[in-house]
Amino acid sequence: MEEIKTLTVYIDGPLDAAHLSEVEEKLKALDVQLGNIVVLDCTEMTYICSSGLRQFLGMHKDVTQKGAKLIIKGLQPLVKKVFDISGFSQIFNME
Repeated sequence: MEEIKTLTVYIDGPLDAAHLSEVEEKLKALDVQLGNIVVLDCTEMTYICSSGLRQFLGMHKDVTQKGAKLIIKGLQPLVKKVFDISGFSQIFNME
């Protein structure tokens, strides 16, 4: 039996148009496989734009299609509110 691997990506500062490509590169670098747990640690993320939300949604789709689990961790209150208002809190596993 293969060991469950947890892959963590740290997202800090604002997730706006100027920083989307940086986060995209981090996400593309992950070798997500069946049974993995992918954690997006957003403890230091201060803002998210609509394109950032779409990026998270795309990551969710990619990870779940590979049979892995995606968890979003540590959203700041204002960012959490954006997730709540947009309905994303119902889509993602959040800690």
